[in-house]
Amino acid sequence: LHPAVARAKVSELIEPPDRPARVPSRARPPRPKKCSGAAEEIRDKEPALPIRAPSAQPRRADRARDPAMAPRALFALALALGAARLAGADLAEVDPDDVLRGNDNETYVRLVSPSPAPTVSKAPTVSLAPTRSPTSSAPSTSPAPSTAPTDSFAPSTSTSPTSPEPAPTPSENGPPPAMAPSPEPTETANPTKRPINEGLDDDKDCENDPYNALLFPFVFLLLGACTMQLTSKFAPNVPYTVLMLIEGCLVDWWASLDDNDCPFNPMQQTLAIWAHMNGDLILYAFLPALLFGDAMAINMHVFKGAFWQCMWLATVGVLASAYVTGYVAYLSMPYDHPPSLYLTMGAVLASTDPVAIVALLNSVGASTVLTVQITGESLFNDGVSMVLFKLFFDTYRGKHTGSLPKFLVQQFLVGPLIGILCGGVTVFWLSLATRRFSHEHATIQLVVTICCAYISYILAELADSSGVLGTVSAGLVVAWRGWPLVVEPEALESVWEFLEHAGNTLIFALVGVITRRVAFGSRYIRRRDFFYAFILYLIVELARLAMIVASFPILSNIGYGCSKADAAFMWYGGLRGAVGLALAMNVHGELRRDANDEKNDDDGQKVGFIFLFMVAAVSFLTMTVNGTTSRWVVNRLGLVKASEARLRLRARVKESIE
Repeated sequence: LHPAVARAKVSELIEPPDRPARVPSRARPPRPKKCSGAAEEIRDKEPALPIRAPSAQPRRADRARDPAMAPRALFALALALGAARLAGADLAEVDPDDVLRGNDNETYVRLVSPSPAPTVSKAPTVSLAPTRSPTSSAPSTSPAPSTAPTDSFAPSTSTSPTSPEPAPTPSENGPPPAMAPSPEPTETANPTKRPINEGLDDDKDCENDPYNALLFPFVFLLLGACTMQLTSKFAPNVPYTVLMLIEGCLVDWWASLDDNDCPFNPMQQTLAIWAHMNGDLILYAFLPALLFGDAMAINMHVFKGAFWQCMWLATVGVLASAYVTGYVAYLSMPYDHPPSLYLTMGAVLASTDPVAIVALLNSVGASTVLTVQITGESLFNDGVSMVLFKLFFDTYRGKHTGSLPKFLVQQFLVGPLIGILCGGVTVFWLSLATRRFSHEHATIQLVVTICCAYISYILAELADSSGVLGTVSAGLVVAWRGWPLVVEPEALESVWEFLEHAGNTLIFALVGVITRRVAFGSRYIRRRDFFYAFILYLIVELARLAMIVASFPILSNIGYGCSKADAAFMWYGGLRGAVGLALAMNVHGELRRDANDEKNDDDGQKVGFIFLFMVAAVSFLTMTVNGTTSRWVVNRLGLVKASEARLRLRARVKESIE
């Protein structure tokens, strides 16, 4: 393309339509000068240079009158030429008139997607360039009247018009070009979107946007705030986490009512994205903050006295509960699964969630020793249950875990050592930022504690150890040596309380969503499975009761001791929640992946869905049955009796008032 021609085309674009186009300087005739008669006669005899007439082809009036469009036209021309050079097109076929008149989209499509070969082909021609309309014909040098533009920046499929193309007219330079057959239109495929599932196994043909995942946390945090405000005034006896679980079920049911047409509404999309979240991602995202917050806020003075009680319940108690639950379920369930899978289920259901129970005990003013015993047991039994889960699940899948003593040492020693190291580094860093009334140092301490929670968990998992034990160990070190170094304890406590509140809100809402979807949205769940889920709930409760009764002589003689009322509430308050459900989702994902690899998708999905359904049903029953009646049990057991000193103080205050 000659520069003079380009300048001429730009000049035609800039000049208004009622003025003749300017001629390049080298083509202009010289200005007439006053000269003698002989010179004038010679000048008249010289042939005048041809003057280029204005282009008779139509062009856009708005672009012709707007000089600011010239840079855009040059940019479009340069973009088309560059794309043509990269695509290997013939630059001699480029017509700059298409670009400068506003037909830059068609020229770009023609350059990037060369015309198909003369041979007949049934495969459609797919173009990744932006197109002006859903159908486009082969470009030609003569412009056609442009239609309303519909720009689309998604990958589009260029198809031929439904009406037959006119036969090519003979050209002066040679025979008419061969006509390629019109490709059949194909459906537009967008690689940035993926189908979502309403249930956890039925695929839909609808598409979702990934950014809709942000709707879930903000909707449920807002619902949680409304729930907390209403329950604190009208129903203070109902646990908050139980209500969030029920609200998750109701919101998912409400969103599923509009399930007839596609695309899904944003609420359906965000629920589907979170329901299909990987179990490992849930553990990595929520568990470090919850565990570290509970460990850092524990009363270390009381915990030292109740340490061996917590360790007994978290080691021997979890091991006994897992084995009893697994083997009794294996003998009573009709499913044809190996014992290792039932032991995996027993290990998952052996972990307890103290959130609702601890909040209840704090609200009624129960014994601090009982609260620390339940909290400490939960902190450690999560890590032990995850170790047993890895052992039994790898055995079920046929993976070699190596020597058992080496595996146990790596799980129970490496993780805590990593946690202690991370906690020590955190305490040392806190000691370097102890300037009082300094906003920068307060921020540094907050960031360091949050990073310690997640880094200790990730490093322990990378070392093939227990991330839960690593995070709990780091939190206990910070609780032991870190609090005297904190610049603003109130601010640090407030931030960690919010993180725990947000994590518990989202996790229990997600438990409700998944419970409803697994129970009523999976084709593998039958009516009899609901009956056997209730049987499994009874097995879990009886196994924990047997463990507490067998451990009572030991618990009553070590540490602070244990009364019968405390032991009874420790049995009844063993709720199952986030950790068990996350592990069950991990089992479901791994079994489904193995089934896809072995070309046996149906069997693997069935086993995974039944496993997930059983764990979700037991968690739901413990939260709704045990959680809602725990306050009544506390009052019946007499765990909220005031001490003699408090009774005497109340009597004196009453006398002074009277």
